[in-house]
Order: sequence, then C-alpha cells, then structure tokens
Amino acid sequence: MITILRSPPFCTVQDLGRPSHLDAAVPRAGALDPLALATGNLLVGNPRGAAALEWTLGGGEVRLEHAATLALTGATATATLAGRAVKPLEPIRASAGDTLVIERLDAGAWLYIAFSGGIDVPPVLGSRSTYLPGRFGGLDGRVLRSGDRLPLGRPGRDPPRTAGGPASPDAPAGPIRVLPGPDRDLMPGAWEEIVGIEYRVSHTVSRMGYRLEPGSPAQSGIGDRPSAPACIGTLQLPAGGQPIVLLGDGPTVGGYARIGVVVTADIGRFAQRKPGEPVRFRAVHLGEAREALREQRALLNRLETGA
Repeated sequence: MITILRSPPFCTVQDLGRPSHLDAAVPRAGALDPLALATGNLLVGNPRGAAALEWTLGGGEVRLEHAATLALTGATATATLAGRAVKPLEPIRASAGDTLVIERLDAGAWLYIAFSGGIDVPPVLGSRSTYLPGRFGGLDGRVLRSGDRLPLGRPGRDPPRTAGGPASPDAPAGPIRVLPGPDRDLMPGAWEEIVGIEYRVSHTVSRMGYRLEPGSPAQSGIGDRPSAPACIGTLQLPAGGQPIVLLGDGPTVGGYARIGVVVTADIGRFAQRKPGEPVRFRAVHLGEAREALREQRALLNRLETGA
C-alpha cells in the first residue's frame, strides 16, 4: 500500500493502456511516455505494462506503508526518499514508513514512479489506466488527491543488477519524426511548411493532445471533414491553422484534416515537451519508423534480460 500524502496538481494511475477497444470508441489511454513507464517497471522487477503513477505540474509526497522497490523515469525530478537523494533510472529500496518527496520537476513534463508489484487497482476493460473523460480506470476514474491510498501487487522478479535504461531524461531533444497522413495531399504546401518550421507547445495541452503554435495561412485547414479514424500521434490541422497532436486520451475519430502522424517511437519524446518549449518535425518513411521502434524494443529487451 502507498499513501498520497501530498498530491501534485495532476497525477493519475497509468499502465500501457487498453488497445483493443477502439471499435467501441474507447481510446487506448495509458502512459503518455510508454518507454519511460516500461523502463521504470523493468527497473523494479515488474512486467513492462504494470501500473504506475504518472505525475506532473509540481511536487508532492508519497508514503510507502510496506517495503518496496521504486524507480523514477521520464521527467527529471529533484526527489528524496527518507532524506536520501533519488537518482533517475535507478531502483531504490524503500522501507515501510519511508516517504518519497518530489520537490519539483526539473526537465520534462511527465514523471513516472514505478513500485515493485505495480499499483493493483481493479482493471477496467483489461487495463488499470485512468481514462479521465470516461471517468473509469485508475482510482475511481479521477485524478489522485491527498489522502488517497493505493494497493500494490505482489512483487515479481528481482530488479536487474545494473541501473539505467533507454528512457534517459537527458535524451537528445532532436526533431520529432512524422509520417505523412492520409489527408496530406488535400492541402498543397502545408506538409512542406509543417516539417520546415519550428513550433512551440501552446498552453492548450492535456492528455488528449497538444496544440502547437504559431499557425499560418498555408496551414489553415480545409474546414470540417467527415469523421474519420484517428490514432495516437495523429497530427491534425484544424481551420485555425494551429496543428494538434493527439495523445493517449484523444478521440478515436475526428473531423480535422489528418496531415501526418508522429511515429510510435517518438510519442514519448513529444509528450515530454512542456508548454513554451520548441518542437520541430522531420518527415520519414515507414521503414525508418519501424526501425526506430525495433531499436526501442531491443533496448527494453536488453534491460529486461540484463544482457
């Protein structure tokens, strides 16, 4: 059991989501940075998809009511456990009664706190992820509050002997790789401009998606279109000309032009950008997108096996 002594402004329970219900208009949800969550779980001996805390917007405190191993991944945080500094990407053993204090997030937007055994809230549609628009999953389908208590499952295998993993918070902040979307050719010139300029993440962000700015006349969209399927990473172009990238809680269909899609391997890197931070895109082919995902999975395999 863990107790949220002081909750940050925004914290939910997330795992790798529920991918098998898109036909029922249920988004995948799950961690916005899947690589970071999987890495944290492997560091504490869990399966990759175990549920953890997804934490953002400030500091807080969590008390461990029983001994457990924990790890911090994703955003870089200034944190202590029972007064000892906690480094990112390193499993650390906590005793019963120890308090984890997150003072602040120094870089990145989303911090993941994995605990051995995983957070053992009841699964809904095969996942423990919180889906806020639907008010289900996680703890009562809501953001966590001070005083909430969350059960932990039974620990699995021993953590790896060596620390570290592929989800370093200091990973290069290079261009985000994108594939062309099904509506690219409906808007001559917009695709070339999108992959050629620098955007900034606006303050209109949520787990549903991030709006980028500035827009331009060339990116002004083609008006509303018939609803069509959309996936995580879809780069939409509404009539206002400011692109929107859909994330875990985003809709499964939409009526905006789907100009492109962020490759799966870069979803976490994109989601870790804070409002005001720059974003550039780089167009790639499907082969490069697949190879990037294979490399990411190979890194996780090596961490899991200790190779």
